[in-house]
Amino acid sequence: MPTITGTPVPGAVRVSRALLIAVAVSHLVVPLVLWANENVLRAQIAARYPGFGQAEVERSAAVAIESGAVFHGILLVLCVVPAWKLATGQRWTRRLTTATQLLSLVFSVFSWTSSPMFHAVILVVGLAQVVLVALLWVPRPSRDFFA
Repeated sequence: MPTITGTPVPGAVRVSRALLIAVAVSHLVVPLVLWANENVLRAQIAARYPGFGQAEVERSAAVAIESGAVFHGILLVLCVVPAWKLATGQRWTRRLTTATQLLSLVFSVFSWTSSPMFHAVILVVGLAQVVLVALLWVPRPSRDFFA
C-alpha cells in the first residue's frame, strides 16, 4: 500500500497499524464489559470497602463505569486517528502513537490495581502496545519511512 508520495508502507508499520486497531477495539469493549458485569463490579467494591453502604457501592460502581467509558473512549480516539494516519509517514503520527500507547500502558497499572476483572486483557493489550511501538522505531524500514 503506497502513501500519497508513492512510497510503500513498510510491513512493520502495517502490522503496527493492525495492532493499534486491535488495541482500539479493546478500548471499545472494556466499557461494555464493565456495564454488562456491573453486579460483579459492585461485589468487588463491596469486598474491597466493607464499610461502604449499599448506596456508596452503587455510586462507586456507576462512577467506575462512567469514568471507564470516558477514559476508554478517549483512548479509542487516540488509537483510531493514528492508525488511520500512520500510513502517511508523517513523523508526528509515530510520535503521537508512541506517546499515547506508552501512557496507556502506564495507566493500565492503575486498572490492574483497581480490579482483577481485566488482568488477562491488560497483559495482552500491554504486550501489543509494546510490540506496535517497537515496530515503529526498531526496524530500519520503519525508521526510514518516518525520516
